Amino acid sequence: MKFVVITTLLLLVLLTLSFILTQLLAFNARRKLPAEGRFTEVNGGIIHWTEQGEGETIILIHGLSGNHHNFNYMISELSQKFHVVSIDRIGSAWSTRDDFSYASLDAQADAIVDFINKQSFERPLLVGHSLGGAFSLSIGIRHPDKIRGLALICPASMAVDNTPDIFRDLEIRSSGSRIFLANFLSGPFVLLRQNRFLTEIFKPEPITPDFDIKGGAILSRLPSQFQTTCEDLIAAKASQNDVVSKLTQLYVPTHVIFAEDDVILDAKRHGVAFSEATGARLVMIPKTGHMLPVTQPKLCNKFIADVMLATEAT
Repeated sequence: MKFVVITTLLLLVLLTLSFILTQLLAFNARRKLPAEGRFTEVNGGIIHWTEQGEGETIILIHGLSGNHHNFNYMISELSQKFHVVSIDRIGSAWSTRDDFSYASLDAQADAIVDFINKQSFERPLLVGHSLGGAFSLSIGIRHPDKIRGLALICPASMAVDNTPDIFRDLEIRSSGSRIFLANFLSGPFVLLRQNRFLTEIFKPEPITPDFDIKGGAILSRLPSQFQTTCEDLIAAKASQNDVVSKLTQLYVPTHVIFAEDDVILDAKRHGVAFSEATGARLVMIPKTGHMLPVTQPKLCNKFIADVMLATEAT
């Protein structure tokens, strides 16, 4: 009996310490990277977004576990030619999501279309990185009149049968478990996993030294971001076939730049096979990894500028 009491007390102490650490990490992340943009209420939540530059509009859409800061390495140069809008998808970073029912690919795509309508953006070019590419494809298929075209960077363009190892622990299907883990245990989890996680998503390139702040990685320490990442992963896998089955209905100009040595998404499947299936123009970049917007911003910006030129008459 005494052993059970002591064990229970010890677990409660550890849980309390974990909760305190989680909340302190979240507080520090919010303090270092506060919301600096605007907020727009959309179907399913509220989108936090920033804008720079003037001219034709480009909307940057981040991937799984990301936020609008992931594009910071590109925006300074890109905004010299274009009006660049960078968003936090609903539920990510400083954006909010009403509930899990708005986590699917089509639902988040509809939220972005609602955002485009409410801000009166005239047929913007969508730039989707990683999972952001899947949302972009959903928009291109179902709302082609709203956009100029798609410029996809290492996109999740085809069905993903096997979840990458670094994301597998986040496939938490119980809503209650996601909420509990996010608020009580996500702090230690993120601290223990962050270096391995970043190493994998950047591989074979080195982790960019200032990615924690400039690239927004520190916002992964928010409990809400942990919960959103779990939900996005589960919802994307559940709804991906709906999007992929409609790729034959993709008629908007679509261009892809892919890292040849991407270890998160297979370049042959999500790049080459997708291009062959849809007719999308494909550019392959050798000796690079999944985080092209961070490691190869000039190449990405040239790619986007080329797409803007190629879609000028559409």
